[in-house]
Amino acid sequence: MSVMSKGDDGPMNSAGTAENGRRYGTAASIVASDIGENIVSGHLPPGSPLRVHQVAAQYEMSLTPVREAMQRLVTEGLVVRTPGVGFAVGQLKASDIRDVFLTLAFVSGELSARAVAHVDDAMLAELHAIHHESLALVHRRAVHGLDEKNREFYSIINHSTDAPKLRWVAGLCIRYVPRSLYSDVPGWPDITVGGQEAMIDALEVRDADSARAITESIHHRAGEALAESYDITRAGRASA
Repeated sequence: MSVMSKGDDGPMNSAGTAENGRRYGTAASIVASDIGENIVSGHLPPGSPLRVHQVAAQYEMSLTPVREAMQRLVTEGLVVRTPGVGFAVGQLKASDIRDVFLTLAFVSGELSARAVAHVDDAMLAELHAIHHESLALVHRRAVHGLDEKNREFYSIINHSTDAPKLRWVAGLCIRYVPRSLYSDVPGWPDITVGGQEAMIDALEVRDADSARAITESIHHRAGEALAESYDITRAGRASA
């Protein structure tokens, strides 16, 4: 079974980078990301076998980084390992996705509220710049780069606070965002740019309650959209 997403950049070279140079990271992290995205998006249904030798051949790499990738996914709860059998896609339901985004909404909302106390002109200027770049991507229908811009946007907000444990929890939840399949989730581009604009407005008037409410709403909507997309994809594959 192929584990590469339909939006994949192609085989990885020995440095763990895509052939066109657009993707970076260790070989293990890229494999873990690709497989994780295909699981969360519904393209790899629960129970699908993940054979280490097959995955290594597909990504043109040795067995060691593939095994490392599988162990990471086991830790994240997306893959299960059965002694004597091997790795397989774990059980995942749309309600699990909603629960992850429920957690992300709470944590990110708190981070946004705390960030209000640290807002300055330089921070707002940077957020405005990223928002304009995000709008340009949407207008050009180049939404494959929108996830990266949105991560930059909220990284600025989150790292303005002295809350490393909250950022750590948010980082765990964000692993459920299918980066290379971002544009495949109906509504996500509009939720992204609309959310950025609303966040900037709240930060400009230093309204912590609004910043929290806006962030929570964005993640609730994004989680619902991904959960619905997951169910639709699973249903389509089951009927194929």
